[in-house]
Amino acid sequence: MKDSVTNFFANVLSVILGIVITFSIQGIINRSQDRKNVRSALELVRSELATNVEDISIMADYLKQEQAAARYFLNHAEDLDQCPVDSVTLHSSILFSDVSITLCNDALELLKTSSLFQKIGDNPLSMKIIRAYDCCSICAQNLNRHIATRNDQQSLVGSRLMMITNK
Repeated sequence: MKDSVTNFFANVLSVILGIVITFSIQGIINRSQDRKNVRSALELVRSELATNVEDISIMADYLKQEQAAARYFLNHAEDLDQCPVDSVTLHSSILFSDVSITLCNDALELLKTSSLFQKIGDNPLSMKIIRAYDCCSICAQNLNRHIATRNDQQSLVGSRLMMITNK
């Protein structure tokens, strides 16, 4: 009788230890998989933000070209008819080009919609990611607003020129 009670408790203890060990190992596996998923998502974020920064840089270069083209026309306002045709064509194509910028935020949305954002475990890093996307968004909005304002001004100037030439 004493042996059967001892065997029963030994068996129960074995089962409990087996369950504890199984859950512990599964927890280790889950945490390892979560770290891999977070690392992968953060790599996506890094890649996406790098692409966004590159796109903003391209637009900044375009704005410099636009300013140079506008300066060219201002400097030659009085003698534009004497300027080389290819220069006028080049600078006018820059000024009258149709441009806009859209930036990607798919990786951020992936982090938000999945449980990965909470699993990052680094609140300052999470805030830096959110701020980086906000900065990119603000830059894109400002660049697109500049282009829209420029287009509106060009339309206004074009309308005035049409009125003057039709008189």
